[in-house]
Order: sequence, then C-alpha cells, then structure tokens
Amino acid sequence: MTRAEGVTAILGTDTYLAESALEKLLVGVVGTDRESAVEALRGDETSWDRVISGARMRSLFAAERALVVRGADGLKGDGEGVDAYLGDPTPGVTLVLLAAKPDRRKAVWKKIVDKAIVVSADPLRGARLRGYVEDELRRRRLRIAPDAVSELIDRVGGDLRRLMGEADKLEAFAQGAAISAEDVARVCGRGLGRPLYVLADAFGQRDLPKALEEVTAAMEEGERAELVLSALHRSLRQVRATRQMTDEKRPRTEIAERLRLPANMAFKVPAFLEAARRWTDKELGLALQALGAADRAVKSGGDGKTVLAAAIAAARRADPRRFTPRAR
Repeated sequence: MTRAEGVTAILGTDTYLAESALEKLLVGVVGTDRESAVEALRGDETSWDRVISGARMRSLFAAERALVVRGADGLKGDGEGVDAYLGDPTPGVTLVLLAAKPDRRKAVWKKIVDKAIVVSADPLRGARLRGYVEDELRRRRLRIAPDAVSELIDRVGGDLRRLMGEADKLEAFAQGAAISAEDVARVCGRGLGRPLYVLADAFGQRDLPKALEEVTAAMEEGERAELVLSALHRSLRQVRATRQMTDEKRPRTEIAERLRLPANMAFKVPAFLEAARRWTDKELGLALQALGAADRAVKSGGDGKTVLAAAIAAARRADPRRFTPRAR
C-alpha cells in the first residue's frame, strides 16, 4: 500500500523518542529556521476539521510547511475528512500527528495507521534499549566499557530522557577519558534530581539569579561539586565555539552538528547564538579562569556550595580577580 508521504503519525508514550522523531522530521522538511514554516496545535484545544483545514493551506512565506499536532489523540470530532486528505495531501505541507495512546478501534485512527507514515515511540526494552543507549554514547564519542553501559541502565532504568540526562553527566565527567562501571556508579549514584543542563543553560545565558538558584538546589540534592563545575565548563566551551562559528558564518545545521547536539536538541541552537552575543571572547576567557580557580578551591577542600556560588558570581561579572576562594 502506498503511504501518504505528507502525513506522519508518531505514536507511543515515550516522549523522548517522540520528540526525537519529530525533530529529525522537521530538520528534513523545513530545516532549523522555523519561524514561518511550523505551526503547532494541541489536540485537546482543536478538532479534526480545523487540522485538515490547516493542512490544506499553503504558506505564503515558506516553500515547505509543517503542521504539528501534539496530543492528537485528544482531537475533537470524528475525523470525517481525514480519509480524503490521506488520499490527496497538500504538496509542500507535512502534517505530523503525535499521540501517546490513540484509540486504534476508531475509524479515523484505523485510516491513519493504514495510510500514513507511522513512527513508533513505544518505550524500548531489552536489547533495543541497550542498542539505542550504546548508539547515543558512541555519537557523543564516549569511551565506555560494556559493563559500564549495563551499570547505567541498571541504575537508571528504561526512561530514555533520564538516561540521556545521565549521559550528559558522564560526558561532562569524562572529558575524553574512558568510563568504567565504577565511574557510572559515582556519577549516577544519587536518585532523580534537577538536571544539570538547566544550571548550565542559565550560566551560559549569564542569568545570574537563575544560575545561583540552580546551583544551590543541585548541591542541596547531593550533587558533586566537581560534576557541576564540569557542566559549567562545558556550557562556556559551547558558547565560545558558537561565537567562533558565528564569526565564520557557519549554518545552524553545522553549528548543531559541531556542538554534538542530539537531533531532538537542535532547537537549542538559537539559544546558543543568543548566549554567544552576551559574551566577548575576553569575558569568556576570564569566566573560564574563574571556574578554574573554583576547581582548585574544591580540590583543596573548599565548601562546594560556597565555592560554586562565588565562582558563578565572579564568572557572571567576568572578573575572576574578585573571586578568592579559600580552602577549609
């Protein structure tokens, strides 16, 4: 059976897989500049009739257009016009339906499953889960032993979003070194806490109040100061790399690739571009010096929470001379 190439249904409860599939699709259809090329709707706020009407419209500003419906299993109406649209989708328009648990007994979903391109976002198990994690770790160029992969999955479970969050931590921790099962136990030893990328993003954006709030929360939840510092270092290195690529007029797709952003995180490129505008090269160099001073203070026995807060404040001012950490 010929599938309606202009209609894709991403079906399943794993939101990480669903968003990854969506991002990959959008990159292929409209690229990363989406201001006038992507329209988003929520299923519980609209109807099948409105979705089909929207999909019939061509864009006046973009050659290719995508209409994304999240929570499509909540769309109102019986979807009477869906079958006709599947038989004659609008050229230049990609309709994407994301649904966690669609009722496949309903006629509208039977037609979609039969005629649209269907991408599974069902949770991964067993060998498929391990294979996905190993592929992601290789993409990040992490050198990790097989027993360390087993340790990671055993500790975190099958939640891909959490697994990728822990992979972020391992990447910050390793800095190119090989990762053992013992390293995984050290880095991923505590329970589910606030993700370090929230702190790292705030720091890269020079949002001092948010960064201080996040570093306080991370330390109170038992995060290791060394790991926090690694995340902050990584954030500034990404901002500096973005500044350089901007000066070289690199396209956004290349920036995302060189920053080694996963497909579903390519949307962060505009945030890196904005962060890069908030720093000069000199300020970035001084901020990295402040983090280096904090690293030495922590290794000398300084209180992690105090040292990190002072380092963030000093880096925010981009003047490490104001930061004079003391060991306990």
